[in-house]
Amino acid sequence: MKNIEITNILFEAKQDKRTVRIRLPKDYASSQKSYPVLYMHDGQNLFEDELAYGGHSWGIDEVLKSHRFDDLIVVGIDNSNDRMFEYSPWKSSPLVAKITYIETGGQGDLYADYIVNTVKPYIESHYRVRRGYQNTMIAGSSMGAYISAYIAAKHPNIFSIVGVFSLASWFNEEPFLAYIGQASIPSDQRYFISIGRNETSYEPEKNFNQIYLNNSRNFKALLEKKGVKDIKYIETDDVHNELAWNKMFHEFIVWVNKKV
Repeated sequence: MKNIEITNILFEAKQDKRTVRIRLPKDYASSQKSYPVLYMHDGQNLFEDELAYGGHSWGIDEVLKSHRFDDLIVVGIDNSNDRMFEYSPWKSSPLVAKITYIETGGQGDLYADYIVNTVKPYIESHYRVRRGYQNTMIAGSSMGAYISAYIAAKHPNIFSIVGVFSLASWFNEEPFLAYIGQASIPSDQRYFISIGRNETSYEPEKNFNQIYLNNSRNFKALLEKKGVKDIKYIETDDVHNELAWNKMFHEFIVWVNKKV
């Protein structure tokens, strides 16, 4: 049985409660240790296949146990019907309108503030979390990668490790790259970036895989230009789904635990 606790935390700016799933180490109840913490988005997709989009989760618990790295608390914040609004600080590009038929985005700052000023303090007050920059991580996939990168740039002294799986900065890449370019990103902030060569979010757009590749390549190049020293960059032959992110999460955990 997975050691996952579920709670509801009020998103005051939206006046609704969000489901938050907290994966605890196996020895959490029997020890007095404190643990580093990883904050992730799309919480429904992280732990249980029956809840996940497409019927396959990231298998976070199984991955951690397979690498004998159980000493990590993972906090998964479920998405809502406003996912396409909350996972971007900027309004959507014309390309997005072709897919969704409406203008989305623009609520990313509300969501970022919710993570940093509500969810994080709740976790730190209710669980034995190691506090501080070196013990705090953030990660997500697709739009979750987009908002993770933004939150890490907006709060550069909070998150030391950033997991960027299949970055969907095509949502509105120009302001995203401009923001990253002017952000005070510390050189010791660590970035894991993975992207599949066969990813798409809109089948009629035949070159969508190249759009995804360019998103990650552009982001990596900008981080390098800004002096970020530790960037793990991986291109695979995968498509855009949780099975691919499960595979990449294995790589992420190995990289997180390397000596730096």
